[in-house]
Amino acid sequence: MKSLLVYLIISLFAVNIFAQQVPLYSQYLENNYIINPGVAGSEKMYSPLLLSVHKQWIGIQETPSTQYVSLHHRLANDIMGIGGLIFHDSFGPVRMIGIQSTYAYHLKVGKKLRVSFGLNAIFMQYILQLSQDDFYGYEPILTRERTSVTVPDASFGVYAYSENYWGGISISHVLQSKMKISGTWIDDSNKMVRHYFAMGGYKFSFPGQYHLEIEPSVLFKFTETTPLQTDFNMKIYINKRFYTGLSVRSGDSFVAMFGFTFDDYFFGLAYDFTFSDLSSHTIGSQELVFGWNLGINSSQGRSFY
Repeated sequence: MKSLLVYLIISLFAVNIFAQQVPLYSQYLENNYIINPGVAGSEKMYSPLLLSVHKQWIGIQETPSTQYVSLHHRLANDIMGIGGLIFHDSFGPVRMIGIQSTYAYHLKVGKKLRVSFGLNAIFMQYILQLSQDDFYGYEPILTRERTSVTVPDASFGVYAYSENYWGGISISHVLQSKMKISGTWIDDSNKMVRHYFAMGGYKFSFPGQYHLEIEPSVLFKFTETTPLQTDFNMKIYINKRFYTGLSVRSGDSFVAMFGFTFDDYFFGLAYDFTFSDLSSHTIGSQELVFGWNLGINSSQGRSFY
């Protein structure tokens, strides 16, 4: 398994991508804020606090693992949103620790439609800890076993939302910061790559005994060095408390998910089944999400706008 991990790391560096630059999330539909800063403050009735733990490629040692805590809130003036996120991402000997703060401005452009513009300021520290023993059989690569670099970054997003539909576009790694660490493979040619996202969805309601709601959505993502990837999603809500869903990532995997709310708390679980070349080495990936909708009890009975 170690040889497989080494192969994956070398392959990622070979195309000037510093590990997994943008962490992979399975339940971004429960927290669009992690993809688009324009989402900050879009929930008027409460402020969502979420904790997520994602483990990728279970069965392979030291594969990508991501954790984050996020919170965003609409200010009392009803036109500004703020947010923050702390995250940790690791892949074998490579670790990324970061913090971001968000400002968003919300405009009311129709009776039920709002459009927001969001900007993230981000600081990230990358830590690379390798020894030649990790690359047994390969030529010597490193002159130091541990080194790190701290870089600034930014992301921008536009988000449109209403009671039944939403959509947005966003760009991450806007600054394309260089990953220069003296004495290692990483030099001026290695830098963060801009990632582009476009997503949207619509929720269809079928009131009745179980108040059924169906929400199809799609996510497009690509970089300046990789082709377009598409996620097709379908979620079903029952009584606004339970949901189940399926997501298909083109050429990679499909994701089964379910979750429920209890008062102002939320729990979600997703399981990824890969159908890529890695399927013979892993049983898939898992993600858990825990949430607390702060202030929701004090907002009962208020309108969406």
